[in-house]
Amino acid sequence: FFAVAILGFRRFGVSIIRSYCTNMSNLKLKNAKEGEVVTRFPPEASGFIHIGHTKAALVNFLLAQQYKGKMILRFDDTNCDKEKHEYEEAIISDLKTLGVSWDVGPTYTSDYFPQMLEMAEQMIRNDKAYCDNTPKEEMQKHRFDGTPTVNRDNSLEKNLAMWEEMKNATEEGLKTCLRAKLSVDNPNKALRDPVIYRCNLTPHPRQGTKYKVYPTYDLACPIVDAIEGVTHALRTSEYNDRNDQYKWMIKAIGLRMPSLDDFSRLNMEYTVMSKRKLTQFVAVGKVWGWDDPRMPTARGLIRRGVHVHALWEFVKVQGMSKVVNTMEWEKIWNINKKILDPIAPRYTCVDQFRIPTVMEGLNEVTQEERELHKKNASVGKKTVQFSPKMFLEEQDVLLLSEGEEVTLLDWGNAFVKTIEKDAAGKPTKVTMTLNLGGDVKKTKQKLSWLADTESNVAIKLYEFDHLITERMIDKQTDLDSVVREVTEYTLSGVGEEALKAVKKGDIIQFQRRGFFICDSVDPDVMTFFYIPDGHLKYNHLSAMARWGPPPPTLEDRMNRAKAADDKQQQKGATGDEPPKKSNKQLKKEAEAAKKAAAAAAAAAAEAPGGAAATAAAAATEPAAPAKEAEPKQAEPAKAEGGEAATPKAEGGEPKGESKAAAKKREKEEAKKKAAAERDAAAAAKAAEALAKIKDRFGDLPLVQSTTYGTKKYVRVQELTPALAGQEVLLRARVHTVRAKGKLGFCTLRSTPYSVQCVISETDTMPKEAIKWVGSLSCESIVDCRGTIVVPEKPINSVTQSEVELHIESMFLVSAAPLQLPFQLEDAGRREMSPEEIKAMEEQAAAEGKAPALTITVSQEPRLNCRWLDMRTKANHAIFQLQHRVSRYFREYLEGNEFVEIHSPKMIGTASEGGANVFKLGYFGKSAYLAQSPQLYKQMALMGDLQRVFEIAPVFRAENSQTHRHMTEFVGLDLEMTINEHYYEILDVAEELFAHIFTQLNAQCRPFLEMVREQHPFEDLVFQVPTETIKALGMEVLEEPGRHPIKDEGKVRNMAVRSLRLDFPTGVKMINAKLPELRALSREELFKQHNMKTKDEDDKAKQLADMGVLDDLSTSYEKLLGRLVKEKYGVDFFILDRYPSPVRPFYTMPCADDGSYTNSYDMFIRGEEISSGAQRIHKAELLLERAKSLEVDLTPISDYVDSFKLGAWPHGGFGVGLERVVMLFLGLHNIRKASMFPRDPVRLTP
Repeated sequence: FFAVAILGFRRFGVSIIRSYCTNMSNLKLKNAKEGEVVTRFPPEASGFIHIGHTKAALVNFLLAQQYKGKMILRFDDTNCDKEKHEYEEAIISDLKTLGVSWDVGPTYTSDYFPQMLEMAEQMIRNDKAYCDNTPKEEMQKHRFDGTPTVNRDNSLEKNLAMWEEMKNATEEGLKTCLRAKLSVDNPNKALRDPVIYRCNLTPHPRQGTKYKVYPTYDLACPIVDAIEGVTHALRTSEYNDRNDQYKWMIKAIGLRMPSLDDFSRLNMEYTVMSKRKLTQFVAVGKVWGWDDPRMPTARGLIRRGVHVHALWEFVKVQGMSKVVNTMEWEKIWNINKKILDPIAPRYTCVDQFRIPTVMEGLNEVTQEERELHKKNASVGKKTVQFSPKMFLEEQDVLLLSEGEEVTLLDWGNAFVKTIEKDAAGKPTKVTMTLNLGGDVKKTKQKLSWLADTESNVAIKLYEFDHLITERMIDKQTDLDSVVREVTEYTLSGVGEEALKAVKKGDIIQFQRRGFFICDSVDPDVMTFFYIPDGHLKYNHLSAMARWGPPPPTLEDRMNRAKAADDKQQQKGATGDEPPKKSNKQLKKEAEAAKKAAAAAAAAAAEAPGGAAATAAAAATEPAAPAKEAEPKQAEPAKAEGGEAATPKAEGGEPKGESKAAAKKREKEEAKKKAAAERDAAAAAKAAEALAKIKDRFGDLPLVQSTTYGTKKYVRVQELTPALAGQEVLLRARVHTVRAKGKLGFCTLRSTPYSVQCVISETDTMPKEAIKWVGSLSCESIVDCRGTIVVPEKPINSVTQSEVELHIESMFLVSAAPLQLPFQLEDAGRREMSPEEIKAMEEQAAAEGKAPALTITVSQEPRLNCRWLDMRTKANHAIFQLQHRVSRYFREYLEGNEFVEIHSPKMIGTASEGGANVFKLGYFGKSAYLAQSPQLYKQMALMGDLQRVFEIAPVFRAENSQTHRHMTEFVGLDLEMTINEHYYEILDVAEELFAHIFTQLNAQCRPFLEMVREQHPFEDLVFQVPTETIKALGMEVLEEPGRHPIKDEGKVRNMAVRSLRLDFPTGVKMINAKLPELRALSREELFKQHNMKTKDEDDKAKQLADMGVLDDLSTSYEKLLGRLVKEKYGVDFFILDRYPSPVRPFYTMPCADDGSYTNSYDMFIRGEEISSGAQRIHKAELLLERAKSLEVDLTPISDYVDSFKLGAWPHGGFGVGLERVVMLFLGLHNIRKASMFPRDPVRLTP
């Protein structure tokens, strides 16, 4: 072999060596004769076959082929509780797909039930079996202890009688089983009288209720192997302990002995092979089904794109090896790639982040034929379109610079003329010029592209991760603890027109993305699954690179595999999972244990008072681990009788201590001493290492303002490719950190911006520095100095994706504890109510998909540690947006001649009705926190300020614990004089909110998207569409006669287009909808309209018709919001002319009907954000109205007096800042929009 290998390498290179090694099959049998070999594949039809079964099937099939023999397909249908006919059909179908054929069968173990019944009875008569009705738990204890049950010595007559009871399934028979009479106390517990027949009343899939007793696999397998003429029974090494049992059964019955041959059980990393656990994945919806491409089932692998021949080659390489190990999936994918690469046609696509590109100088769309595979013309040809408009991948554009020459694959060279970017620095458009004469060898970037034409095909690309997070798990592992939360990643995109020829199941290659298998060809979108190629790194265009976790490095994989192996060895050493031993070894150990026990008993009998026994027992116990704290004075040990054990002699050794015990104690003490010395040496070495790097790494001295202007810091968001090659200093938080061997990575964050930092071992950077960086806790603050480098590929996990920082020095400014109150990753996930989770699960089940797993942080822990909670991107953005709302509020009003005022917050009387107030002690008198600046705004107007506004806290002592109420919030208040009509105030209000909303959408888009990522919401619609105004015939106040008026809705003009409705119209809309709501059940009412009702009486009460003078309830406000959205298409509207009984005493009544007032409320998404009105400015009318409502104005006489010296007609409104932010962002709870919320139960932090 080596001579051929060396010669081949010299002449033809590495490829021939690989081919030669691959063709050398490791599949060989002992005592095999060509033409006489008979193998069998005996699956249990209780599930779908997985890759482990696939290996077993292929081993049997390939060996039968190799020796020109036969293979039998047999279904082991002895367990009628699990077998199903559909599983049989699925297994047969999967085997055919795998290319596995059989010469005999399918046969069934149940075909031989009559013979097995006769053989079982013969075993009873030959004293090779006995019936046992010992209870299950007691029988298990006997087997464990190695003792016989009372039935082992049954007479023949009793056994035959009990056997008849079993076959007839009588009450007594159902309690009985048949056991083979092998051994009671054999060290190999598989030989301790195994059960060979049990009763089962479940109808058999093929035999129905004909039989009441069924053989176990231990009996059925050897019998049927012998009857069917199997020459080589091939089994995985997990059956080693049962090989002697198999041979005993054959000899006991007197059948021909097949040859037993073992091969290693196939274990794959990051997956489970247990049918029970795989069934659990399917049952909980973690996967789409048994053919899910993440499943290790044969159909799952084929669906994911594994070529059948790749599985063949994978099995051939392993052969009949008995070494049990865990295989890496990369081995299959590497083999698979070699098979696919020469035959897969090539196509082009671009994903959802594609960048529009214009090719200047090209005026029309042309098309040409191109080879589907440049190295294999037999694959065929496709038509490629060339267009002035096309798309490039965003990830490619990020690497380009203006003026650069690039190569467009299958087209030629081109120059990048311009790259347009948005405010955030992201590319939005590229302009190029062709240079088809350019040298493709001289360009750095080779780009895939796609013509922008209507014939392009919509596609969806899926990539999958492993289902579990651990490389290997054992039977004791809790599956839920290792389930990977996200395993499915998708990208949408478009592909070239030639894709229309691709059929379901076809394997193709998308240029520069990799191999994909077509999973569906729906008219709307084609679906493709990514086929891994065995590389550890993600393709920079892939969904995993954009959304997934960072890929493990080769070193990570090696360390992980070593750790798993060490764990396995440690289990064997500690006895948790002892290594397999031969029967001969087990017998020797059992005999030695018996002798030792006898010797110990003799010694205990000779020792006075049992002291020797106590000492011997103590000597065999493991020593207690040493504690770091100073140990307490030891108490005298107690002997069995409760008396103190023998005290120690003067030399420190226990009296009566045996030589063996003394020797063991000395050995333990020597070990402890050596360990202490090692720890001391390690500490000294660590101190020495820190000393080496103390000038560049370590703790920064406490910042106490001892220096000024000596350092120049750069902010994280300022790190761009323009700084490439420059050394910078930044201060930021440690977001993530990992260090392995000679390399370390650290993500630094200054919320919401982040950058990746890299440190590697060099001549000038010792490994101690890497260890120090790796020891940093997340959320610590550091000063990092390093050099800006532009990576080859963008780093998608950080905001500053175009650069990375190569660390030169780092100092710890402030350390965070290792254990945080909660993890930011959890706090940054989307929160869902139980109803939403249930709906998501139901939808996922209906679509055959796995629901997303969510781990979130509840509201209370967040608010208790708000300073940590605010570090999430969404919360950072929320408070940036809150600042912008107040800023745009002030900006508009100052631009329209409003003056900002500051009214007192402590007042001498409870000013307004309808809301309770907070009472304070004030120098022996009572004072109150102001409920609003209402009265002071009006008095300011009487002082001739004409237009005023205020941004200040407002206090409401209302015990309302709802999603939208707080006891303290920020009020945005304004008041202004009017000339004729309160509509003048509404004009200002509409323009004000239009300005705020427009500016938020235009200037704060990055912040909005940060919020949307965690708290999905629809953009707020605040202008009635022009076509709706015309279609409904709405009144346009500033354009009378524009069109016939047919609707009660109004807009001021066609520029602002804010909706105005009067209160009676709102009542009419609500009452018209109520009959429809009453027809719904309470459950439907809640599900469709979120209206909760206690019972039918409560439902009737809540859905009662509104009277013309009733106030709007919260549920009717939301209902009206939905009705307005349905009819007018807006989320923001104004409702005016409220009934007089529901408005404050100072509200101006309507001139045409005193039952209504010149008042108004403003709504966003069906919830009130503002309340206002024209105020009564005539003192006499004010007093008259107060008297009619029985309001005592004595405490606020100053307010009334302010109108007696000449008062301007006026009005205004107040807005809650937090409520505007909450509803604009659709947050569902006002506490999310308040930095430190105050409500009836929260007064801290």
